[in-house]
Formats: sequence, C-alpha cells, structure tokens
Amino acid sequence: MNALKFTVTAMATGLALASGITAPAFAHDTSADNADPVDATTINALVKHNPGSDADEITQIVEQMAQKSDSSAQEVANQMLAEAEASAKAASGSRLRSSGGGTVTLANANQIGDIFISPASTLFIEHGHTGIYYAKSSIVEAPGLNQKSRAIGAGKVKVGKGTVLQYVRGIQSVDAAKAGKYAYDKLRNKPYNTHFASNKDASGSSMNCSQLVWAAYKKALSIDLDGNGGSGVYPYDIKGSSRTATYKTL
Repeated sequence: MNALKFTVTAMATGLALASGITAPAFAHDTSADNADPVDATTINALVKHNPGSDADEITQIVEQMAQKSDSSAQEVANQMLAEAEASAKAASGSRLRSSGGGTVTLANANQIGDIFISPASTLFIEHGHTGIYYAKSSIVEAPGLNQKSRAIGAGKVKVGKGTVLQYVRGIQSVDAAKAGKYAYDKLRNKPYNTHFASNKDASGSSMNCSQLVWAAYKKALSIDLDGNGGSGVYPYDIKGSSRTATYKTL
C-alpha cells in the first residue's frame, strides 16, 4: 500500500512505507509553538475521519501529542490527517458500513491467529475492517460504533468482496495461536474506540478493530503490525505491514 511515512509515536493513553515525509521524533517540549491553536479545518477533517468523535476530543488528543513532541500542534494534526487520508485511499472502493452489510461470508482461517482485512466504511468514511481468528472458524472483532468487541463464528459474518486472509510472517503456528487466545481472553467486551488517529494503546479500556488486532500481537508476542509506524494503526496499515502476508482473497 502506498502511504506517507510517519514516525509520530502514540500518546501515553492512546502508513514501514517510504514517501519522503518524516515526522519529528517525540521529546518533551514546552515551547509556546506547541500551544498554538490548530486550524479548525484540520480538526474538522480529523473528526470526519474518526466517526463518533468530536472536535474537542480531537483537539485535546492533538495538543497532548504535541506536548510530548518537538512538533507544533498544527504539525501533529497535519501528520495525523495525512495518515488518515492515506488509509482511506487504500481502503477506497467500498461503501460497506463497519463489518456488516457485505455480500461475502467470511471464510475459515488456516490457523489460529490469522487475521482478515475487509473493505468497509463507517458513516461513509472508508477505512476497512479487521479481526483476528481465535479458532479456525471463529474471530474476535470490534464490530463498530456503539458495539462492544466480541467473539463470533466466521460463518456468521458478511464481508466485502476483496477481503483478504493473512498470516503473520516469521512465527510458528503455536505462537500465532497465542495472539488469538489473547484477543479472546483479554480483548472482548470492550466499548468501541472512535479514535483511530491515536489508537495505539494495547491496554486501552476501549478498542476499535485495528487496535484490537494490533494489541493482540503486541501484547502476546511483542510484534508490531502497524505497517507505517504512525500515531494510529488502521486496518490497511496491518494489511500493508511487512510482517503480514495474504494467502486468500474472498
């Protein structure tokens, strides 16, 4: 997946693809520049790309991230928006809502710990959807707005045409199974996190779909599936990661 390269790290509570744009590394900075207000157009665009959030929430996240960096709040917001727009571009071509409404039944996996990425959108924002198999025929997913993360049989889930099934490179099946088990044991029944732009919190009290899959591998195996190292992990960041490989397309 073509994407901008980002090096913004996640905030304490919250596409590697080359493109020539590199965000500054985080370090404590209390300069007045970091406190400058962020252009409302940028904030509103970030709200649009994070359905269910609002301008105050996004502004607070941006300001907190800027305080931990040598970047201004506007620079942080610009980087977050560029990543969100690149993710939406990668996921374009579908008008599905969340994980439901597709026309294809999700297939069984080759092994526990495999993942799927489906074309999907929420409130007309294209971003994709993902989940992890805790059994060959069952998944754990964060299905969408106002729903809690859940375990469900793959045969009960409809996904978009073009959905891919992937495995994680360089590990044994017994290790991949640990990530699936972690998702089932630790990541179910969590409220939905509307903030994709800053969702890299593996211990978060709320989870969105890509955060859940990322957290399962991060916590169980210390594997980072974020393909570009940005402040947020999106489904198509996982699909484009050097650690994942596609073995089936539906």
